[in-house]
Order: sequence, then C-alpha cells, then structure tokens
Amino acid sequence: MDIREEETGDGERRIQSKEDGKFSELTLDLTLEILLRLPAKSAVRFRCVSKLWSSITTRPEFIRSFAIQSSKQPCLLACVDASLSGKRLFISLPQHVHPDESDYSYVDRLEHCEVNALVDDEPMSESVHGLVCFGNFNRIVVWNPSMRQHVTLPELEPRVRYIRSCLGYDPVSDKYKVLCISGKRCQDPLVFTLGPQESWRVTQNSPRHFPTNTMGRIGICINGHVYYQATIPYKVDNSYQEEKLLMSFDVRYEKFSTIEKPADPTLRNFLLNYEGKIAWGCTSFSSIRFWVWGEGEKQEWSLRNFILPFPGFRQRDPVFECLLELKGITHDTGEFIFATMHDAFYVLYYDPKRERAKWIEYEGIGDQEFWIRNGILRGTYYSVDWFPNHSESLMSLDNVPGLHGVLGRSGHPG
Repeated sequence: MDIREEETGDGERRIQSKEDGKFSELTLDLTLEILLRLPAKSAVRFRCVSKLWSSITTRPEFIRSFAIQSSKQPCLLACVDASLSGKRLFISLPQHVHPDESDYSYVDRLEHCEVNALVDDEPMSESVHGLVCFGNFNRIVVWNPSMRQHVTLPELEPRVRYIRSCLGYDPVSDKYKVLCISGKRCQDPLVFTLGPQESWRVTQNSPRHFPTNTMGRIGICINGHVYYQATIPYKVDNSYQEEKLLMSFDVRYEKFSTIEKPADPTLRNFLLNYEGKIAWGCTSFSSIRFWVWGEGEKQEWSLRNFILPFPGFRQRDPVFECLLELKGITHDTGEFIFATMHDAFYVLYYDPKRERAKWIEYEGIGDQEFWIRNGILRGTYYSVDWFPNHSESLMSLDNVPGLHGVLGRSGHPG
C-alpha cells in the first residue's frame, strides 16, 4: 500500500493511500482520532505501516493524548507472582464490563503477558499513568505492561541501603520520577527522572525520615503528589522519639511537606485514592471507614463511613468460600473493588451510592489449563498483586539509562 501526506489549498493536511490503483483520502485529524482509539499493541504495530504513521504515534503529544484517552477506559491489572516457577504474569482485565441488569457476569476474553525479570521484586507503587514500579532492597525496576518493556534503573549514587521507592507523575511537565528513600538510616532521598541522560540526584530540604510500608506498597500518586506514611525521629533531652505522619512529595517541584495523621487509634497501614484525594483507612468490622484529606475549603481530615452488606475491608463470600479484600476504588464511578483468585479470578464491585454489588468472574484464569499453558506447576505457591485503574501508555523506556528488557511472549487466553 502506497501512503503519502499532502497539504490542500486551504491548509488542511490529508493522507492519501493507493490500493489496486485507486486513491482514497483521510484527513490527518481523522487518522489521529482513529489511532488514539486503538489498543496500545495495535498502535505500536501500525508504526510499521509507514514512516508517517510511525512519526505520528511516536510524537510526545500523541503519546500524551493516547494516555488521556486510555484513562477513560481503565482496566484492572493483576500480577500473578509464581516465584518458584520463575514466572510473573501480567493480566489485563476489563474494569467496567458488568451490565446493570445482572448481578453476575462472565468475561472470557483478556490479555496477559509474561516477564521473568521481576521474579524477585515486589510492587512499590500503584499503577501511575500506565507504569508500575517494582523493586527490592537493592534495585528498582520500572515496567510498562502496554509496551512490554522494563528497565532496571542504575545503582544509586551515593549508595543507599534498604531502599524504598515510589513512582510519581507530574501531569504539567508530563514527566515520570522515581523517589527513593532509605528505609534504615534516614539518608537524604534521591530522585530519578525517566528520560535520556538522567541520573540519581539528592533532593534538597528534605526532613529526615524513613517510609512505612502501606499494605505492601510504599506510596500512592495523586494529581502530581506522592503520598506515603513515614516516621520522623526527633530528640527529646537525651533520647530519641518517633512521630508517624503522612509525607507529601510534589513531583514537579521536588518539595516535601508533612501532614499530621488523624487523631484516630484505629488507623491502619492502608492508603486509598478516593475521588482524587488521599484517604487513610481505619480498622472496622462492620463498615469501611477512612479519613479523607483536603475536602472543602479547609485543608483538614474528614471522616467517611460506608455501611456494606458484608463486614469491613475483608469479606468471606459464602458461595465461593473465598476471602475478598479491598484493593481500591474506581476513579470514575467510585465503586469499591474487592478481588481474589480461587480457581478463577473473582472481582466484586460495590457501589456505595446505589448500594449495589456485582460479581465478575474472569474465565480462563486459575484453572488447570491456565497453569499448564503458562508452564506453572499446579499447586505451586503464587501470590496476586492488584493494580486498579490501570491505563495503557505508549511511554517508551528505551531511552532511560539502565538495564533494559522486553517481554518473552504474550497471549489471549479464553
């Protein structure tokens, strides 16, 4: 197929394609709209159609617009960690597939990919604008499931022991940054911008602190700020004491601020993104309770309490006899997401405003055929990490300094 771009007399650009000796025309704007609505893997595949399409889909403005469009159709990203088998599977599940007329639905089409580079790492942050951050005490890995790419960032200089990292995104400058904090000696935090010729640098004017794990994750990024629980040591007379609070890191200006925790003895290590604001969960056996920061005109905590038809942050389903745990809240509809894996993937969406719960069973995952197909022995220990509100991203990690890797294979089970 012969494809070329030309400009008309009125300044409008058109794309002409020749097939079977005949030309058909598409305006460039229409072509952009079509490409923006494609899945990430299709947009990448179509780069080989022509130099023009490759140029369009690799432009920074297109990548940014694609991410915005993708965020309107978020998915529930699940990561199955079968460490003993040396495998880690990323599975993209439709987040809004359940019809209003039914309380129980099946989904039999999904996408998954396999990567072996993250076997020894744990997720450090939530999904941030299409990227996820993994790591351990010695290294940090940033992964883009949509592009099937990952990069292990360079070793930290100066060297930091027992590192804890969080991924942040600034929507104004369209930049991703990794914040790294020592979990041992309160060393000055370091920042790494994902881009060419970048390196670790020490942040300025940071209070001495070390982070606290938050239900397996370190931080959560909301509207250009990374929030995480931290402990600040201070000296009183001849002894040291500690204060636990919420730390806020401005991704764009790389500045820290502290927020006092709510005066509630039931606070637990659980942070949420509730309607675009940071929320701190509380232990409760009869409802879901959490404090929300910054609602209204005053910057203060306000309490939210939702009575559910099942108890607290966890519930045992009587039909499937499996334990469901709260994994997050949908950003667009405000539904609570409870999920588990028990011979299949089960997700319960609960809408507190309509007081309605919906079950979704994602078929083709967790059964015997699934394990055999992915080379995982039945009965092998595995764990599942959940990333709600994940959106696709065309952000390439090729130009980020570090050790690069790509996906081994992908599939479409079901």
